Amino acid sequence: MSQRSVPHLRKVFDKYKSYSPYDMQESIMKEVKGDLQKSFLVLVQCFENKPLYFANKLNEAMKSKGAKEKVVTRIIVSRCEVDLKKICSEYKHTFGQSLQQTITEHTKGDYQKALLSLCGPEQ
Repeated sequence: MSQRSVPHLRKVFDKYKSYSPYDMQESIMKEVKGDLQKSFLVLVQCFENKPLYFANKLNEAMKSKGAKEKVVTRIIVSRCEVDLKKICSEYKHTFGQSLQQTITEHTKGDYQKALLSLCGPEQ
């Protein structure tokens, strides 16, 4: 998987769906176990929709009691100049609430201000 381009892999996954009653993630879950399974699933999720993958990770980190600050910080800082706007859009579409609203609810102080400034205004 790691030696093919993302568009190529998306076409392979689509073709796989037409030949198999399972999609790629379901097949991986049936055939592979342990850390390799987790790694393959992350790769497939990222290849299929990277903004959705990060939106899900942010939601998981935020909904735990006391936001998992390291996860939230790592994702927002590393993606702010890459595709954070797409992640914000995917977050709102998937969870029905903007990422900015979730940040406001689950963080406070200067940390909250920093995250919100990196995310930018709600769209």
